[in-house]
Amino acid sequence: MQNSKAKMDEFKSKFMDLLHKQTNRQMKIPAMGFSDYFIQTVTADTSPSQEPDTTDGETAAAGDTQSNAQKSDQEILEGIDQCYYSPDSNPQLYELKKVLNDGIDNELIEVTIAQLRTQQKVLTKQVLQNILEQRNACSTEFASINETQKRLEESLWTCQKARSYLNFARTNLTTTSLEILASYRKREVLKEVLDTLVAIKTLRTTDVEVQKLLADHNYSAAIGLLLQCKSSAEAYMQFNCVQSLSKKLQETMLLMEFQLDTVLNEMVLSFDARKYAKLQEAYKLANKSLMAMDQLHINYISAIHSSVNSVLRGYSDPCQDDQAKPLYEQLCEQLAVEKLLPCLISLCKTFWTILASYYQVVMWHNNYKLYGHDVEDSPDVYIQQKLKKGQSRVWNDILTKVCLFLQSAKLKALKYDQFIQLLSVVQRLKKVGLEFCGEQSDKLIETMQHQSEEFFRTYHISCVEEICLFLDNESWTPVDSFSHILQLPEFRTVRHTLRRHKSPTTALLPSSNNSPISNNNCDEFSEKSSPFDGGLDAAMLEEDILSGIVDEASCYFSEESDDEQKSLQSKEFDDASNQLLVNNTALNVLRCIGRYLQMCKLLHCISPKIVSCMLELIDFYVYAVHEIFGKDALVATDNLYTRSLEMRLQTVETNVLPQIKLWPLNFSSLANNELVNPDTLYGLSQRIVAVEAGRSMLQQFQILQHYLNHLLPVSERPILSSYLEYSDYMLDLAKPVYTCVTSRVIDLSAILSQMAKVKWDVNHVIHQHSSYSDVLNRNIQSFAMCLEEIAKEVPVPSKHVWNSMAHVATHLLVEGFSNVKKCSAGGRALMQLDFANFMSFLELISNQKYPQHRSYVDVFIKTYYFAPEQFEQWIEQQRQSDEYSAKQLTSLIQCIFINDKRTRHRLLQLLDGGSVNGLIMSTTPTSTPQKNNTGPVSSSNLSSVI
Repeated sequence: MQNSKAKMDEFKSKFMDLLHKQTNRQMKIPAMGFSDYFIQTVTADTSPSQEPDTTDGETAAAGDTQSNAQKSDQEILEGIDQCYYSPDSNPQLYELKKVLNDGIDNELIEVTIAQLRTQQKVLTKQVLQNILEQRNACSTEFASINETQKRLEESLWTCQKARSYLNFARTNLTTTSLEILASYRKREVLKEVLDTLVAIKTLRTTDVEVQKLLADHNYSAAIGLLLQCKSSAEAYMQFNCVQSLSKKLQETMLLMEFQLDTVLNEMVLSFDARKYAKLQEAYKLANKSLMAMDQLHINYISAIHSSVNSVLRGYSDPCQDDQAKPLYEQLCEQLAVEKLLPCLISLCKTFWTILASYYQVVMWHNNYKLYGHDVEDSPDVYIQQKLKKGQSRVWNDILTKVCLFLQSAKLKALKYDQFIQLLSVVQRLKKVGLEFCGEQSDKLIETMQHQSEEFFRTYHISCVEEICLFLDNESWTPVDSFSHILQLPEFRTVRHTLRRHKSPTTALLPSSNNSPISNNNCDEFSEKSSPFDGGLDAAMLEEDILSGIVDEASCYFSEESDDEQKSLQSKEFDDASNQLLVNNTALNVLRCIGRYLQMCKLLHCISPKIVSCMLELIDFYVYAVHEIFGKDALVATDNLYTRSLEMRLQTVETNVLPQIKLWPLNFSSLANNELVNPDTLYGLSQRIVAVEAGRSMLQQFQILQHYLNHLLPVSERPILSSYLEYSDYMLDLAKPVYTCVTSRVIDLSAILSQMAKVKWDVNHVIHQHSSYSDVLNRNIQSFAMCLEEIAKEVPVPSKHVWNSMAHVATHLLVEGFSNVKKCSAGGRALMQLDFANFMSFLELISNQKYPQHRSYVDVFIKTYYFAPEQFEQWIEQQRQSDEYSAKQLTSLIQCIFINDKRTRHRLLQLLDGGSVNGLIMSTTPTSTPQKNNTGPVSSSNLSSVI
């Protein structure tokens, strides 16, 4: 134990000698740890005189080393007891107690000694390695200490030398110091004089510097320089030159303020944020920010008034006297029609420039505070309030100018496309006002409403006259490849609205917007681009006037491409797959309706008037068709007109015709050629095209019903519904039109003459029908053959044409039967036989049934078999009916009661007491213009036929 300790002490002493020894530089020490062999060798070389105490100790140590060779150095270090690390511990006593605790055990002692030796070797190796690792740091620290000691010695020497110099100066340089102070005082006085001269020179050059700063738009620096010079001049006012210079600086300040106002005025039409910021900074330095804001508003108002006159003079007549200065209203009145729209767009562009500049001013003051938030009663608050109030004032001044322009200009002389463009411009202007200051522009709405009514009144008459031109040049042939109104370009902008309002659910919702220009949601006002750019471009009518805005009042939506349009037609409107029969005039009427619909969209408040004019266009077409094709019948057609048809035709004659300069049109060429030509069946194909085109037009118009209901106020919707509920409009017109043909196909005079020759008072029943029935059948057969030829050109509405034929024939038979003076039961049977023969042939060749016409003849024949009381009741019913004419009923009474004079007289009195005005068989013409009371009838009996 002591041997180990002695070895450790010896190793420590040699290590310290190694550190302090300066000459022994050649010893080689490994950088890392030592192996057991190296430790043993070093130990043996270092202490050769020392021998192990006993051979047993070596053996034990060797055995212990061999056993611990299996352990690493770290494990051996961790196995050292904690008492060896404590400075207050006694390791010797601790080891002795541990091995002698159970008595003397030599083997335990030897094992413990071997373990301690191993631990000592590992610990020594680890300590040596740590020391070697810190050797460089130790050397560096020793060098630093030596350097510090050297500097301290130098500092001490310096301090001693300085003290000696100071002692010498104190005793030898006192007089010299006083002289230096006197010289310094003189220098300071001269320097003050020089500064005064330099300041005066600077004041004299201030004006030049100010002008340079103003040229660079550095207004704040210019004002700062002037204020600085003014403040500097106050310190030198004892000099006369400075006094005069101060006055000149004051004048320069006034001139600069004028120049600032000039630049501020330029901001109205050309806002520059950088220049405006310098202006505001300059006004702030001059303490005139509030005055500048007041002046800025005056500049904006003045710019509005001056710019409108400048724009109008640019579009005025160049030959106008330059000396005359007409008022704004007079300039508007003097504008040529073709210059109205360009001038309005130029005005709006100018107004947009002013509004955009004002908006940028507002945004600048919102983003930058001149006086900061911590300033009490900050002028920024006044500026914000002033700008907010100024927005409405500026917009109202602009609105006043625009309204005066619209009122004074001759807008009703514009063409349709030009007026739509004008509506687009006004729509955009209204949206600008809504975005700029939240104003609804009611004054603009009211003005446009009045001007729109005036324009539309004129435009509607021009559309009617345009239809007259089409009628005058119409060939009455069908137009190919038309199946839906969406094919027409005038309906391109309502595709989505028709899809949305195809069902009446949304269409019947009340409309709250009564403005002529639709209200839109206010978007963020943007000053980057003008919405009036490209206003005169030809594609303006093709663009979406309300692009990007969903307008519930007009149900406007952005439109899609042509491919999407075709898809919409195929998906949303199933009836678009069938080609419709229309002519050029009907198509033009639909185009006019499409243009009217566009105006409804932009002029929502006058939509009732526009829709009413749409109905007038349809009625006018019907009236024209009636005038051309419905008045050349050979028989009276009074009773073919329904009450509704009469009212429509009468309305057109009263309200529309007086306004048309081109009416009546000259249709003599058509009437003298096609309508009297039996080879073409008296122009039946033209008549069919005219009637069926009207039916197609009404059918297409009904597609718009739900959308039109949405445009109309609730109080106006029943008028449209009532108009469209009259679904038999064109069918009622077809009756007199087709009768003009069917009345010519049958030889009415010949048939009546043959019927008059038949003996109706026979006493026996005849089984052979009369010869006139064969003649009538041959006429029917010939008519059927002609229809087959016409069907090759145009689709023939067989049901309606044959119904007209059945109508003419049955009424011809009734007329012939009513002319019989004497008739027996056999004669009545012959009548039924003839009629049955004719009806069976007619139904067979036409492939139709005519229960109404059959009943009409049957009842007239069977009245012969009525009892007197039953017959009297029937006559009473006919007084309230229009089925048979008074002449026919009179002849019937006289024939049946030929031998009963009293009954005959009573029934005739009963018949005369009533008013039996037949719509079909009446012999008394009325005053309605659509009824044809005169025709080329060769027999007096034909005057009451049909």
